Amino acid sequence: MDRTTTAGTTGNRLRRFLLRSAGTVAICAAVFPAGAQFGPDWEIRVLSSRPNLVSGGDAVIEVQLPRHARKDDVVVRLNGAEVTEQLSADSSGAKLTGLVSGMREGKNQLTVGDRGQRWWQHSGRLEVVNNPISGEMFGPHQRPWICETEASGVGAPPAAGPCLAATKYEWFYRSTSGALLPLPAGPLPNDVATTTTIDGTTVNYIVRVESGTINESIYRIAILDDPSNPIRDPWSPAGKKPGPGWNGKLFYHFVGGAAAGFRSGRNSATNVINVSDTISTRDEPLRLGFAVATATRNVFGTGADEVVSAETVMMVKERFIEKYGVPKYTVALGSSGGAMQQQLIAHNYPGLFDAITPVRSYPDIMSVSVDVIDCGLLNNFFSKNPANWPADRRAKVDGYAIDPRGRTNCDGWLRFSFDWPGPTDGFDSVVPEALRYNAATNPGGARGTLQDGSVNSMGINPLTGFARTYYDNIGVQYGLKALNQGAITVTEFLDLNESIGGIDVDANPVPSRSQGDLIGIKNAYRYGRINDGENMTLPIIQYRNYVDFQADIHSFHRSRSMLERMEKANGTTANVARWTMPENGTVNFMRMALLAHDEWQRNIAADSAPGSYAQRVIRNRPASLKNQCWDNAGVTHDHPFDTSDPGVCNTQFPVHDDPRIAAGGPRSGDILKCHLKAVSRYDYAVTFTDAEWRRLRMIFPNGVCDWSKRGVEQRPLKDTWLAFPKPGHAVRLDRGLDADDDRFDDHRDR
Repeated sequence: MDRTTTAGTTGNRLRRFLLRSAGTVAICAAVFPAGAQFGPDWEIRVLSSRPNLVSGGDAVIEVQLPRHARKDDVVVRLNGAEVTEQLSADSSGAKLTGLVSGMREGKNQLTVGDRGQRWWQHSGRLEVVNNPISGEMFGPHQRPWICETEASGVGAPPAAGPCLAATKYEWFYRSTSGALLPLPAGPLPNDVATTTTIDGTTVNYIVRVESGTINESIYRIAILDDPSNPIRDPWSPAGKKPGPGWNGKLFYHFVGGAAAGFRSGRNSATNVINVSDTISTRDEPLRLGFAVATATRNVFGTGADEVVSAETVMMVKERFIEKYGVPKYTVALGSSGGAMQQQLIAHNYPGLFDAITPVRSYPDIMSVSVDVIDCGLLNNFFSKNPANWPADRRAKVDGYAIDPRGRTNCDGWLRFSFDWPGPTDGFDSVVPEALRYNAATNPGGARGTLQDGSVNSMGINPLTGFARTYYDNIGVQYGLKALNQGAITVTEFLDLNESIGGIDVDANPVPSRSQGDLIGIKNAYRYGRINDGENMTLPIIQYRNYVDFQADIHSFHRSRSMLERMEKANGTTANVARWTMPENGTVNFMRMALLAHDEWQRNIAADSAPGSYAQRVIRNRPASLKNQCWDNAGVTHDHPFDTSDPGVCNTQFPVHDDPRIAAGGPRSGDILKCHLKAVSRYDYAVTFTDAEWRRLRMIFPNGVCDWSKRGVEQRPLKDTWLAFPKPGHAVRLDRGLDADDDRFDDHRDR
């Protein structure tokens, strides 16, 4: 977590600049007597969050004492009231640390100084902004917001207001037979199993699960603990810190899917013990001593909004630090939509994770949805003449593999091709029909499209009153590669592109191609809905089981797409380890990844040599952590990045395409709307008759996609740590700047 320090009181400007450059901003004395040496006086830090993003009325505070101060003479005040007793000195007496509570909503002033001195002498101050535990710091939540606390076992929802519930603690144990059971009161059962943590400590496998609501989401925190002397008030001298069952590290779990939202989501206490990577469900993190955290809005199937997911992570981590301690590092894991969340959060809110493990990786939801919507349009076309378009011919156009039943991956995507752009599909049954959008009877109801789920960043089109759209297929030559390879005829190519059509704002098929909202497309890039690979320099272990030949939506080429973007943005993918195994492989990737991440983090922590963070990550990658695949016999092989390499991995696990790549688009898959160029006979490996050429020019009167150029409005990420107080408007949380003020644009745009 980014541990932000305060800006100083008055003092030497050069000294403040040098202190900032060193990575800390100290609070310097307000008065410097003649001949005095300039140096840091007091320093206040918030350890549990950024100072302007505190929530719930409390925060873990650390006060660095100057050399002249005695701890007994120090006074700390919150809004003028003394809170010194809430902090404790460390063994050296140089720091005071504690959980300071009683903050009012909004701005608070923390001050520290020598007792008995005037307020302006030898003193420091820090402004802390406290926010409601219901969140909305990154922007307003969807409304309605159905509160599912009762279904999650944490109490009935409030009659009005935000989704809140009281904190609850439950105990479980793993038996020697392997069962996970509620821990009964009284003496421990005779069949309590033990586990050995990543540090080699053996403890009883007894888990405490904390539950409650944060950011209108049901959160769970699990940790190995001793019920006879449980963790309590760890920042207080009279409290109890976590015992040897905690290895000092935090594991954050994400779950996949992608759906409309308008709800808190629901889960159970044991979801945080047995965690899923879609390939398998295991309790490896707890077995190894990690504390485990998750929340319902970290489930993309609850609501495909990674901004709310990021805010939830930030607030749950704050809660964890306040109730358990500062983790040595935080590692995340999740599959599919869970991979999207990890990578988008690392992209847009760097510092929340120290390492990520995207399983069945996707770069983001919006760029992926473009070719998913294409699948729906292609299916409409193919279904008009199915006899002429068997699977092997459809695959030439959509780019995917074929499964034994004669389906391509597009068949797996069909439901999403309508749910994601459609305003009425994809809702969970808990959202009442009466609250949902209906063009005739409820035009102001909740819309379930992907763009409406991200309306805060996408903005609202004043002509429709709905979130700005981003889907565009102007100039896309569907089946271009198939045409040039001789897999389809010129007539079929022309028929396809003449008939493919598009969708309207409610995802109804229309004869004309779809024109994306240029402002919406620009916002998707600038505000981070499209992951361009920036900030993706942290340790990453990317793994999957290979399902391309099962008409499964988790096509292997999505991993390659993310790597292509990182290569463009950062010039390297050396911070990424890639593992692949067959569909029914049994390799315990989850445990392997946790062990490898731990070694990687320990290497980084021990590295004091100069260099950038990205350089430190790459040079500290464990030598044993290779890009590998496991064949059907379980034998490992090196997995080269170059797909033209004829080795075992690329032969057994080939990388396929999707409709946009099959139309000539880049493998990075990051172009929402292409620039156009005039049609040219030189671009085709086939011959057109004059009549066919005239028809082609009529189909594409303004030209065809020029994939050699970056997309229309495709620009670098505007900035990180953005909040969206109103649709289409961003502010920078870390600097208090208006992110839409062009004076603060990144230098790469000029």
